[in-house]
Amino acid sequence: MVAPQNVLRQFQALRQPGQIGSLTLPHRILMGSMHMGLERNPEYIERLCTFYRDRAEGMAALIITGGAVVLPEGGGEMYVLTNPEHIDMLAKLPEAVHAVGGRIALQLFHAGRYAFSEEIGMQPVAPSAIPSRLTRETPRAMTAEDIARTILGFANAASTAKRIGFDAIEIMGSEGYLLNQFLSPLTNVRDDEYGGDFDRRMRMPLDVVRAVRAAVGAEYPIIFRMSGADLMPDSTTEEETIRFAQALVEAGVDALNIGIGWHESRVPTVQQVVPRGGFAAVAGRIRQHVSVPVLGANRLNVPEVADQLVADGYLDFIAPARPWLADAEFARKILIGDRQGLNVCIACNQSCLDHTLVKPYQPVSCLVNPRAGQESEWPLVKAGARRRVAVVGGGPAGLAAAVAAAMRGHAVTLYERDRELGGQFRMAGRIPGKAEFYETIRYYEEMLERFAVTVTMQTEPTLDELSSYDDVIVAVGVEPRRPSLPGEDLPHVVTYAQILTGQVQVGRDIVIIGAGGIGCDVATYLAEHRHATPEATSFFRAQRLAEPASLARHITVLARSERYGHGIGRSTRWVVKQEMQRLGVDVLTSASVCEIRQDSVVIDHAGENKVIPADQVVLCTGQESASVDWLDDVAKKARVHVVGGARESRGINAARAIREAFAAAYGIE
Repeated sequence: MVAPQNVLRQFQALRQPGQIGSLTLPHRILMGSMHMGLERNPEYIERLCTFYRDRAEGMAALIITGGAVVLPEGGGEMYVLTNPEHIDMLAKLPEAVHAVGGRIALQLFHAGRYAFSEEIGMQPVAPSAIPSRLTRETPRAMTAEDIARTILGFANAASTAKRIGFDAIEIMGSEGYLLNQFLSPLTNVRDDEYGGDFDRRMRMPLDVVRAVRAAVGAEYPIIFRMSGADLMPDSTTEEETIRFAQALVEAGVDALNIGIGWHESRVPTVQQVVPRGGFAAVAGRIRQHVSVPVLGANRLNVPEVADQLVADGYLDFIAPARPWLADAEFARKILIGDRQGLNVCIACNQSCLDHTLVKPYQPVSCLVNPRAGQESEWPLVKAGARRRVAVVGGGPAGLAAAVAAAMRGHAVTLYERDRELGGQFRMAGRIPGKAEFYETIRYYEEMLERFAVTVTMQTEPTLDELSSYDDVIVAVGVEPRRPSLPGEDLPHVVTYAQILTGQVQVGRDIVIIGAGGIGCDVATYLAEHRHATPEATSFFRAQRLAEPASLARHITVLARSERYGHGIGRSTRWVVKQEMQRLGVDVLTSASVCEIRQDSVVIDHAGENKVIPADQVVLCTGQESASVDWLDDVAKKARVHVVGGARESRGINAARAIREAFAAAYGIE
């Protein structure tokens, strides 16, 4: 914990009060919009209220909700602001937030061509009938009557939001949704007053803003979420974007929230590979040309980066979303200077965005904080009785279990056989773009100390030791699976764990067997490490030296099926594949290994035998549960809870392991 005298020296830019229209905010840390997968369902309204109330108690200066559609054709699986039952449910959100002194804004939403017909029960509408790569559907071009109805829909929705108690509204006009579609020549090829040159393409979103302003009055705060960069070839230009921002201010908006990219873009915007604050310069450029506050969000997960961006004038407010899933006290911890106690969003997307990209949708949560979205089911209260709890295994599941059990008031001892905590996360953190995993390890280590967990390193507990506990949580995780291939016992055949922990030296002609998430990660790791570090490259450039040459290293990944990247979430898989292509990794699909030889691998590739040179073969052929020989005997003396990969290795991922571990520990009474 930071000493009190040092708190005021930290994050001073974020600590300053700010203004959005008539709304005075105590500091610069907002919570941005995200859908929770809890909307519309009456059974989930209390969960949603608790979720937002906890973030208000976590000192969010202003919460912006997930989008509520202004008309039924505007999108599915979310509140519809023409439905009285939905309006009644929405009214509970400001009531819950205001009860703890918070402020909340409602985002007004229309997906346009990004709506799915099966969800809205009709053909989606858009400026023009141009197919969507996201939905694989062709929308209906809006008529003049459709446009007038939609403008009125936004105005009526804004009036409703004000009437039921929301403190402000945000109009969604970015990420390739309807109002953004009107702006872009890629999706607007109309030849009437709402299409053609840029002035006419701007007309629809500007008419919406003017109608909303007339509906809510001069003093009610309006935020407009605009696209700072579509990241789509031949879309809106930077000059046009600045003109649009200025026109929005003239039309009556009180702040601009700068979104980045479309869902069809092939540029990563929210994944781990994006540097912290990587798109802030886009918002900063717009801020130079407008007179209202500018908000930004993408990859603003740590206060030291966010504070510097506000101090340097790139942003007036930060409005991240996912960091509030990772830690409900995101703002409070920043404002009191508790950086060490911050559970940092690692941008994995596994339990948030990926849950919204499957059908049917799954409720959103967080890999590093499985309570997110379920706070009402798992309140932070002490257990009915204090138990002695042993946790065996110091990987992510074991860490989560130990902290959860200690938080509930139990006396916890954590046993780890290695010299470091973190398990699979420590290996994952070595993959280029995945260093955020170290933040989770750091957080858990901090919580172990704060909750007085006894940590015993380089120790495998004995049967007698474990038998003395009331509960034993077995979180020993997984180990690499060896597939019993001919030649597998040759000395140049190694596992992914040996590569990522530095136990073996890397070869030059490398064949990776297995093209799931681990195989793709190892390929990226090996390919990226052919090159000098960015710091070294920058130094060579500054000294006008020829850039350091890359190591000669050829990498081939073998996938048994026709596709590769299985096990990687939908929001991230395409980024991983794109990186592998950029780095020159060869991937052979439909490839079965026949034999590993001293200097090659023989495969059956689409019915033909091929020989691939290899001085190193890396097995990424799955995982199996780590074995323990005392399980049955301990179960005779204590309650045993087997979690994560130790329980079931098939399909295991960190999200499932941490969630199971947390649930098991929380349930101890």
